[in-house]
Amino acid sequence: MEWIITSDFDEFEDEIIGLDLDKDSESKECEWFTARTFVSNEDKLIEQLWDKVRQYKLTDQVQEILSVKETIVDESKDYPPDSLELPKTEFRNSKTSIWVKTKNGYFRKIRLKVTRPFKCFIFIKMVGELDLFDQITRWALGLNFLGYPSPNVVTEAEILRMKGMVSEKIPSLEDYIAKKEYQIISGPVSNFVKSGMPVPKPVEEEGLGYDPEEGRAEPTMTEEVEETYVSTPTVIHDRREIVIENLRVNDFVYLSEMGAKGVVKDIDLKNQVVTININLFGRSQTLRCKPQQLKEF
Repeated sequence: MEWIITSDFDEFEDEIIGLDLDKDSESKECEWFTARTFVSNEDKLIEQLWDKVRQYKLTDQVQEILSVKETIVDESKDYPPDSLELPKTEFRNSKTSIWVKTKNGYFRKIRLKVTRPFKCFIFIKMVGELDLFDQITRWALGLNFLGYPSPNVVTEAEILRMKGMVSEKIPSLEDYIAKKEYQIISGPVSNFVKSGMPVPKPVEEEGLGYDPEEGRAEPTMTEEVEETYVSTPTVIHDRREIVIENLRVNDFVYLSEMGAKGVVKDIDLKNQVVTININLFGRSQTLRCKPQQLKEF
């Protein structure tokens, strides 16, 4: 008798499931399914999933993993020459972030930013096997398929419609700046900001809010392309945390990660889980959430 020794039973189980799926799903057609995740970096998650798919030789069962995203040009608010928010010593630029000076003497930061119309969701074209759904959810903490254990199928037409909502072309910052007739600035701040110079009259009172210091996190919770390709939902400061004991069935709640409204359908006080319904892609979807993921609507 030969014993199988493994330090990780889950990986061994995945290998066995992978062999079974390889035999059973050769003739089955792949379809699109929606998976929800609370990982902020969808691109890194997709890379990790592909690593697992290749490791367990499941490329015939998982054909495509999609995150709908678009790269846009984003301008900061105007910074006057005496602003304390300007860099302390040097204007530093990169391929995805450039400092400019406007005609009225103000400074702005122009950058590339990734936006995602379907935050917290990825779409997987795969064989609709229960074992495969289970296996993928084990690979990524917090990942779950909408409608599980009978996940809802997303049609090719719906996928094409979502892809058509965004542009795959990455805009050129240089072309954008030239069109706007801004002056690109780089180097010591003292070359562009003179002490005692008058402050020009503001043109725009409101802006997105930036931290111009390189390497420091920005309070708006967006990030540049060169960093992590993450676009998180807008922070809603005036919504209060929910108290699960005060919730009732049919109450409205706000899903902070998704920026969407949901209706409470079930409350599990023992396990601290709230089941809610939301309208997604034109159909009702059921989600199971922790109280920390919800706010009062």
